[in-house]
Amino acid sequence: MNKQLKTLERTVALQSPPLTKTKADLLRYIYQVYGRMLVEALEYMWSNNTASWTRAKKVLYKKFREKYHDIPSHYIHEAIRDASQRLKSFRKLKKKGLTYTDNPTVKGWSVGCDNQLWKLTLSGVKIVTQKGWINVPLQFHKQFWKYYNGGWVLRSGARWKIVENKLYLYVVFAKDVEVKRENTGKIYGVDVNENNVTIYEYPAKRAVTIVTNFSKVVLGYVYRRAKIQQRWSEAYGVSGNRRLRCALRMLRERNVKRDIKLKLVRNVLDVVKDGLVVLEILPKRFQDRIIEKNKVLNSIDAHRLKQSSIRGIHKVVIEKLAEHSIPYVLVNPSHTSSACPICGSKLSPMTGCAQRTGWKPRMMRCPRCGFTHDRDVIGAMNLVRKYLLDVEGRAVDLPKGTHDPRVEWSVTIVKRGVEVQPVLAKPTIT
Repeated sequence: MNKQLKTLERTVALQSPPLTKTKADLLRYIYQVYGRMLVEALEYMWSNNTASWTRAKKVLYKKFREKYHDIPSHYIHEAIRDASQRLKSFRKLKKKGLTYTDNPTVKGWSVGCDNQLWKLTLSGVKIVTQKGWINVPLQFHKQFWKYYNGGWVLRSGARWKIVENKLYLYVVFAKDVEVKRENTGKIYGVDVNENNVTIYEYPAKRAVTIVTNFSKVVLGYVYRRAKIQQRWSEAYGVSGNRRLRCALRMLRERNVKRDIKLKLVRNVLDVVKDGLVVLEILPKRFQDRIIEKNKVLNSIDAHRLKQSSIRGIHKVVIEKLAEHSIPYVLVNPSHTSSACPICGSKLSPMTGCAQRTGWKPRMMRCPRCGFTHDRDVIGAMNLVRKYLLDVEGRAVDLPKGTHDPRVEWSVTIVKRGVEVQPVLAKPTIT
């Protein structure tokens, strides 16, 4: 049995109750000065073609110390380090062609704190300001105590920002886990799709499709959001419309989607907990590349594909596998949904491929050997096949012949009991 040590990190957001005017003004001043230093440091490092924060600190520290003499010095260090990290990230994205601007810009920020600038207590947090330490009460929630009492270690660094008169503190918990590589003989190919996650178990030759119908949820919120926007914007306009913001917030779209993801991942872990999991490699913004290649997609379908959370579900699955010490391997997903898992020939579709109205079986047939099955099941089978051939280098004993197109599947239940509201009319996108 091989063991691999991996460090997991979880960020937890804590919110304060409305602060007094004195505390809010002190924190707001630090927040604004930090933003100005961040912008100036980023511009200097970009113009001088350097991403080293130590080199930039030799020039900028004295300048910031004289300009903002009342700010604690550690905020200057954190602002320069923050600018260095942003510049390095911008350069990596620019090489891949994933940037939207020619120069790095600062649209939003949070104040970085090392262990000299903040102290967490059981009642709140102490933060250093230009007037000394101030106590800020916090509202601790169940998720924080889960990590705090669950063997996770609190990192020495934190970040915070102030919105109106409330403080938002972001703390990081870390934990070292051992990813075991036990040779149980069971291999699970997990294929993440827009409306389902399909799992193929080898050598039991059994498939499970866990249906989410994410496209129906996304489109349902598109129509509901458009109806609300049309109602409130006609009466009160769009700019500064508090009623419109409150109505959109009441949809709780993010919470519903997050609930679907967590329930889906829980079901996946129940199936694959006793074997090795094979997943595909999903690059960043792969949905954008699909939209660019498919020129016939309209705005609604493009939005549906962008909001399908395929990569988000894939990321959560990997994090939970590592957290529960379940071994996993990532393989190249090329041609996994279009090649026959028996003979490798190109498959021919027997039914449509669109899944706009939710999950439906998409049958594929091999013209050479006659193998017939659902496209998602074939994708999961090919992931197992690639692992056995490319990683372990051994023969594959997959099922042969024509098979029953039905697969065992379970439906992920949405928290509020309704996956989508009825579509009454086509929305007006403004």
